[in-house]
Amino acid sequence: MRRQLLTCLASVLLLAIASPALAFNYGFLRQSVLEKLTKEDVEIGTRATREALDNGEDGEWSNPATGASGTIRILGTMDVGTQTGCRRVRLEVTAGRRSGGGNYTLCKTRSGAWNFYSPPPR
Repeated sequence: MRRQLLTCLASVLLLAIASPALAFNYGFLRQSVLEKLTKEDVEIGTRATREALDNGEDGEWSNPATGASGTIRILGTMDVGTQTGCRRVRLEVTAGRRSGGGNYTLCKTRSGAWNFYSPPPR
């Protein structure tokens, strides 16, 4: 459950595509840090995360209006499978006296978007 929460957290920050129309059960997110993020928090965090990934440098963000904040720590750059220039990152977010974080590997697509690396099935 914690891994699902952290993966979702990173997805929200990196992709900013949370959609209420999705049929997935997001009940496990109740009382998580994601519940406390506003749309503006997600936008600010997403911009900072993309900038950190693009530049290969650590970053941070905060929203003075809500008190939410986050850090992006670049742990390394590596080739993974057939993908080159992937980044291993540590993402941490705090909002509404809640916090969460995790380590992830993201790879840049030809279009310039960053996606989570997922090993091929065996």
